[in-house]
Amino acid sequence: MRAGFATALIVCLMPVTAFATTLRLATEIDLLILDGKKVSSSLLRGAGSIELENGPHQLVFRVEKSIRMTNREQRMWISPPLIVSFNTRDINLVNVTLPRLETQRESEMFDASPQISLLDGHAAAIPARIDILPVTETSEGIDYERDTERYNKQGQHASLPEFATQMADDRTLLSSVSELDVPPSQDLTEQRLKYWFQQADPLTRSRFMEWVKQQPPS
Repeated sequence: MRAGFATALIVCLMPVTAFATTLRLATEIDLLILDGKKVSSSLLRGAGSIELENGPHQLVFRVEKSIRMTNREQRMWISPPLIVSFNTRDINLVNVTLPRLETQRESEMFDASPQISLLDGHAAAIPARIDILPVTETSEGIDYERDTERYNKQGQHASLPEFATQMADDRTLLSSVSELDVPPSQDLTEQRLKYWFQQADPLTRSRFMEWVKQQPPS
């Protein structure tokens, strides 16, 4: 019975569009936001690639690298957050590459005018819009998801309006569910599962589906 439920759950939660693009990031890149949603760095550390659907995408990331200072000491340098928008239609592979960043001067030049390259599997350039993401730092830190949402709503150089809606919190979900008069039963559980699956990034979706497959039958 559990096996049949798991299979049905996977079918109902499967996204309509199949993953078709592989995203590869330079090892010095710390991905913060993917398509408007916060990304867990622990999930990406050591991951060789991320699978994406064909279509428009937006990344927010920082570059973290040890550089050589003018006094020849090595220091960890962190770039300002960058926002990059591009489209993967008819593209199977996207490599995000960085210029040479070894010295203090090179890092300062990058901070002033970031230059990155998006290349396909044939090393051809992929059109992309690149900008520095303005952020607001509070006593609780920086909310990159909120700052990205604000940026996308302002029609900036790398804005993508389709990613301007921030993910609702659980209270918003429960409110919308109650308006649909869904009883507090398995129907409500299924509603929640569908909602959060749709909000998840591709990597989290894949991990969840693998977890469902591993559940023992009842």
